[in-house]
Amino acid sequence: MIIIKEVLTKRDLKKFIQFPVQLFKDVEQFTPYIFEDEIANLTPSKNPASAWCDFKLFMAYIDGKIVGRICGIISHFANDKYRQKRVRFNRIEMIDDIEVTKAMIKAVAAWGRENGMTEIVGPLGYSDQDKEGLLVEGFEYANMFATFYHFPYYKEHLEKLGFIVDATWIEARLYVPDKMDERFERINQYVKRKYHVHIKEFKSKKALEPYIVQVLSLVNKSYAHLYGFVPISEDFMATLAKQYMPLLNLRYTNIVVDKNDKVVAFGISIPSPVFALKKIKGKLYPFGFIRFLSALKHSKQLDLLLIAIEPELKSSGIINLVLGEAIKHAIEDGIEYAETGPELADNAQVQSLWKNFNCIFHKKRVCYVRSIDLD
Repeated sequence: MIIIKEVLTKRDLKKFIQFPVQLFKDVEQFTPYIFEDEIANLTPSKNPASAWCDFKLFMAYIDGKIVGRICGIISHFANDKYRQKRVRFNRIEMIDDIEVTKAMIKAVAAWGRENGMTEIVGPLGYSDQDKEGLLVEGFEYANMFATFYHFPYYKEHLEKLGFIVDATWIEARLYVPDKMDERFERINQYVKRKYHVHIKEFKSKKALEPYIVQVLSLVNKSYAHLYGFVPISEDFMATLAKQYMPLLNLRYTNIVVDKNDKVVAFGISIPSPVFALKKIKGKLYPFGFIRFLSALKHSKQLDLLLIAIEPELKSSGIINLVLGEAIKHAIEDGIEYAETGPELADNAQVQSLWKNFNCIFHKKRVCYVRSIDLD
C-alpha cells in the first residue's frame, strides 16, 4: 500500500533531499545537489520566493520505505501574470512504479484544487533560477550543477497519466577551440569602439558585489518574455548571490559595462562542480568544502549559468565580447568543453550564439501540463 505523507519536520526534510542520492547511487550520470542550498531552498522561512509562492513537500512510502518524493508549488506571481490557475510540481523522484507517481501527483493536485487551481504543470520551480524541466533525451550525459537527472521511465509515467508537453528546452555542448579565431577578436575590438563598452575586470569577489543587483536586474529585463518567467526580487537576488558567490571564478564572470559603468551584458560561467560534488555526495560541511574546492580546480568542463544583454543591444554584437573572454580563458585553462544548460527550443536568439562553435545538441527537457483532475 502506498502512503503519502507531507514533510513537516527537519528530519523528514533531510530525508526528502537525500532520497535522490539513494535512488541514483549506481548511476554514473547523476550529480548530487549542494545539500545546504537545498535545505535553504525548501525551507519557506529561508527562501525569499515564499513572498510569491506557497510550497508543500510530500514523500511516498511502501512498507515504511521511502519510494518517492515531490514538491508542490503555487506561484501566485506566475498565475497572475499569465492569467492561469496552475499548481506546479518539482523535485519529482520515484521508483519505477506508476502507482507511486500517480499517488504523488494526486497529492499535489488535491492541494492545488483546495486552493482553486485547475491545472497541474511541471517540473517547474519557484522561479527560473530553480531547476526545471524533465530530462527526456540525453540520459547518457551527466546532469549539470543547475539541472536534475531523471530516469527514462519518468517520462513514460507522466505521459501515461495524461500529461502533454507544454514547453521544451534543449542543451548544447560547445567544444573549446585550440586557439582564438583572429576574425572574432577583430570584430570584438570594433564593437568596443563603436559602443564605448569594455569588459569589467575584478580583482576580488568583494569588488564584484556592487554589480550583482545590476546583473540580476538585467536578467529580469532580458528574460521577461520567456516561458513561465518570474522576476527575481531584491531579497531573492541576495539569496542567489550567497549561494553562487563561493562557486564564482572571476575569470569566467564576464561583465560588459558602458562608459557610465552601467552593465549592458554579462555571462557567468563556472568550472563545472559536477565531478567535485560527486566526490562529496553534495555535502559541503563539515569536511567536504576543502575536497570540493580542490576538485573544482581540475575541472575540464565549463558550465554556462547565465548570459544576458540589454534588449535594445541584442543585435549589436556586444554579447560576443562575453563569449570571447570566456573562450580565451577556457583555452588558457585547458577546458575541453562547455555545457549551456537548458534553453527554450524556440529561442532562436540564444541558440544563434553557438552557430560558430563546434557543438552538439545532446539533451532535451520538457515541461508537462494536464487538467488537475486525475482518474
